[in-house]
Amino acid sequence: MDLSERRARIRSNLSIEAISHGEVYTFQVAIPESEQESIIPEKLQLIEDAFIQHQNNLIPIIIRPTEAYSEEEEYELVYGADWCFAAKELDIEKLWAWVFNLTDKQAAAIKEEMQQLLSSSSSITEIASNISEDNQSIQPLIMQIDKLSRQVTILNRMMERVTGSIKKLEDSQNNIQTKTDEKVIQQLFAAIKNIEDKLHKPPETIDYEKMPKYELEYLARKLNIKGRSKMKTTGELITAIKKAKASNTNSL
Repeated sequence: MDLSERRARIRSNLSIEAISHGEVYTFQVAIPESEQESIIPEKLQLIEDAFIQHQNNLIPIIIRPTEAYSEEEEYELVYGADWCFAAKELDIEKLWAWVFNLTDKQAAAIKEEMQQLLSSSSSITEIASNISEDNQSIQPLIMQIDKLSRQVTILNRMMERVTGSIKKLEDSQNNIQTKTDEKVIQQLFAAIKNIEDKLHKPPETIDYEKMPKYELEYLARKLNIKGRSKMKTTGELITAIKKAKASNTNSL
C-alpha cells in the first residue's frame, strides 16, 4: 500500500477531536499488557543507550487519555512501548508524546499507520542486530543514533501531514455534530421540563414506577432529600420522594 492510499484510509476511518504535542510525566503513561508482550530485548537495550546519551526519547510516543488505570496513569500508550518501558526502567522523568483523543478503532489504525511509516526507513531492530553481529564500538552506535534522529525529524513532518488531513475531515464533520448537539439539547430541556412539571403534581397522580432512574434522581435533588446519593435502587428513591412530597403538602 503506497503513501496516498494510507492517507486516504486514515481520512475515511479516523475522526480525531483534539491533538497536542509536548512532554508528559512517564508515570502518567500506562502500558497495556498486549504492548508489553511485543517488547524486543535487543531493541530495548539500544533505546536505553539512546536515553543515556540524549536523556529523552528520539521518537515521540503516541498516547490517549484514559480512566482505565490508576488515578496517576492518565494516558494509555498507543505506540512506542519500547521507549516508554525503557524510560520507566531508567527513571526518565518525562517523555515527548503526541496526545490524541482516540477510540479503540482509531488507536489500532494510527498504530498500523506508524508501523508502516517507520518501515520505509531503516528500523531500530536492524541497527541493533548489526551492532551485535559486528561487535561495533560505542562511537558507531552514536553515529547510528544521530542518523535515526534525522529520520525522526522526517517522521514528525509526515505525522504533521497526516494530522492535517485528519483536521480537514474533522472540520467537515463539525456541521453534522452541531446539528446533533442542538437536537440533544432540545431533548434535554424537554426532559427537565417534564420532571419540573412532576414536582408540582400531587404524589397520588404520578406513576413513579414508570419513571426512569435519572428522573427520580433529579426529583430527589430538587426536593433536597438527604442521603439521596446513597440510594442505589429506584424503590429507595420512590419511597423518599413520596415522603418528601407528603411532608411538603402537610407543611402547607
